Amino acid sequence: MKNFIIFPFLLAFFPAWTIILKNYEQLIIQDIIITLIIILLSVLIWIGIKKIIKNENKASLITGIGIGFFFYFGYIQDALKGIIIFEVPVNKTSILFMISLIIFVISIIYLVKSKRSFESTVKIANIITITLILVVVVPIFIPASFAEKPNVYHIILDEYTDNEILLKNFNYDNSNFIEFLNKNGFHIPEKMFSSYASTPLELDMILNMNYPITKGWASENYQSMNKNSVMSIFSEQGYEIIETNSMMRYKNFSNVDTKLCYDTKFINSEFLDQLLSKSIIRYFLEKHQEDSRRDTIKCTFDELNKISSGSKKPFYIFSHMYVPHPPFLFGPNGEHISPDRRDISGLQSWENQDGYTNQLIFATKQISIVVENIIQNDPDAIIILQGDTGTLTGTNQLSTKSFDDVYQEHSILYAIRISDSNDLEYALPINTYRIIFNSIFNVEYEYLEEKNYTFDSKGNIQDITKKLHNYELLS
Repeated sequence: MKNFIIFPFLLAFFPAWTIILKNYEQLIIQDIIITLIIILLSVLIWIGIKKIIKNENKASLITGIGIGFFFYFGYIQDALKGIIIFEVPVNKTSILFMISLIIFVISIIYLVKSKRSFESTVKIANIITITLILVVVVPIFIPASFAEKPNVYHIILDEYTDNEILLKNFNYDNSNFIEFLNKNGFHIPEKMFSSYASTPLELDMILNMNYPITKGWASENYQSMNKNSVMSIFSEQGYEIIETNSMMRYKNFSNVDTKLCYDTKFINSEFLDQLLSKSIIRYFLEKHQEDSRRDTIKCTFDELNKISSGSKKPFYIFSHMYVPHPPFLFGPNGEHISPDRRDISGLQSWENQDGYTNQLIFATKQISIVVENIIQNDPDAIIILQGDTGTLTGTNQLSTKSFDDVYQEHSILYAIRISDSNDLEYALPINTYRIIFNSIFNVEYEYLEEKNYTFDSKGNIQDITKKLHNYELLS
């Protein structure tokens, strides 16, 4: 009996099918046409190979392997992330491409020269591919009551430090806010440190659930952060990805479905800012940046208060806000403050401790309202509230840092609200999403140990984990 061949064409159809199922409400005719063209090309390739080698089973296997390498290369690359052989990452595109090409060529040679009919191989491939399609299709038709997943809010207040630093170095007691979070079900470790004192590196670590391989602020880390694992996993699980504008010039997430507060006309170019900083329009540029930063921050708080749980599918919102980070544009009650001095892109000096405290008070008041609204409207939501790094305000920026300064710039607020998890003893920024994914997606990520790093004056990375945790701040 002649074999029925379908698996190469299903393999070509599958990537488009997964996207269609997740975004069927936004489907347009061009998407259908593209999908049909992909399938047609796979059929034409199969026909062409069949005419050359005079064997349809072998042609289908060659076509299927080629389609597999073409459309699923990225999945293989992601699976190999972090594996290093002879100090070379295996998932490096050039290396993995050469390995894939070699395997593909060897497979073609074997199939062409083999005297086997490969009928049973084609049957097995058909069954596996059809099963794969069904596994993806069936969950779409499960009633929503059986497939509900919690919404996830990750709110990062840039340079929001912990109460120890606020008490000892800023003479401000933030215990009322900590008590508020505790009463609302947040787990707050007694002391928490960021792994890095650099926002890009810390976000890269958090969103990829691994410590980045780094020599400092490099474009590779930006790319890794922008194509991060966390947003990819949420997207694969059918979540809508929402992001608010943080005014970071190097941040451009690739998996975001909805961007909020990006219409504030903020000039997100350090180069242009410096180029015009001494020009005749300097004053107007500074005022524009001040107003745009304020508008973006206020817009973000407003949007966080508007988002509800009424969406047709679960959502994940990532909101990184540049408060209480300088420039200090808000008084404690939200009154507008003009910075007394700027260094780069409107950032004022790190000497104004009162400015930092006042802006932290403003941010705390606003985020308390946000938390209350989320819990009232979306009681099952998972909420992460944290500083990305500690604050540099008040530390010595002109000479060699003391370890007091290092301790301060790593000390952060960290609070997580999640039900049905028994793993909060492992709560660290590196484990945030390992805990969440283990809880809501029933996976088994292992939990990593905390590591903390700083850079010396020559840019070399130093492990300060043990020293940081044994250090006692006496200020």
